[in-house]
Amino acid sequence: MNSATTHRVGGVELGLGLIGIGRPWPTPESAVCPTEQAWALLDRAIELGIRFFDTAAAYGQSEAVLGEYLAGLSAARREELLIATKCGEVWPAPEDAQPDHSLGALETSFERSRLLLGRIDLLQLHKCTVDDLRDEHLLAWFEGLRTSGEVGAIGVSVSSEEALRTALDAAVFDTVQFPSNSANAGFTTAFAEAERSHLPLLNRPMASGALAGTGNPFTFHAEAFRRAVVLTGTTRISHLEANAAAFASAMTPTTPDQDR
Repeated sequence: MNSATTHRVGGVELGLGLIGIGRPWPTPESAVCPTEQAWALLDRAIELGIRFFDTAAAYGQSEAVLGEYLAGLSAARREELLIATKCGEVWPAPEDAQPDHSLGALETSFERSRLLLGRIDLLQLHKCTVDDLRDEHLLAWFEGLRTSGEVGAIGVSVSSEEALRTALDAAVFDTVQFPSNSANAGFTTAFAEAERSHLPLLNRPMASGALAGTGNPFTFHAEAFRRAVVLTGTTRISHLEANAAAFASAMTPTTPDQDR
């Protein structure tokens, strides 16, 4: 636990989710973000101070596009970034197919991700379930990657509160990724009640758009967390800039003088 990699995150930081640069998103009818646009987005994100980038094997060409971008950075700039990816799900997947979390499938996915990205700072299990967290062989495999230095840190991405609580109790992983927003605070409450040292990675901060136009959604995260990465997903620079401005505003405490 407590990898030095994830300890580089101090306070509550803004990260960028990269599903949109690799596959149609946010709807199946959406156009895939062109590589040139994706690289411009990554450039602007770094200019805005974003250092955490989250991709996945299931994000289509996202790992490949990001990997090519990273290969063009200086060693010093790459060292500043935290690159997270996920294994355990593929895209496109057969209808109603369940993620394949067998060790063979995970190993194949990991090797492909490493080939595309180079160094992986954080490897997460995508759509982690309670059963996964009771699989000693699966847990040992993840721990082995961290111990050997093949990845900097290990984590899980969950979609149920039960899986979140089980992951926190397992005390194996460095990070937990889960939905967190004011429209559905159950995951956030479960994390707070557990009082663990895992780094929380917070997705769907705007409740998939449901909180648009309802005030600053990042105020919720500023009040609920002392340390976290809030993942915003977009392919448009203007949207990224608006999110970064809202995030900075939420993280800056106001004083009576400032309110006058």
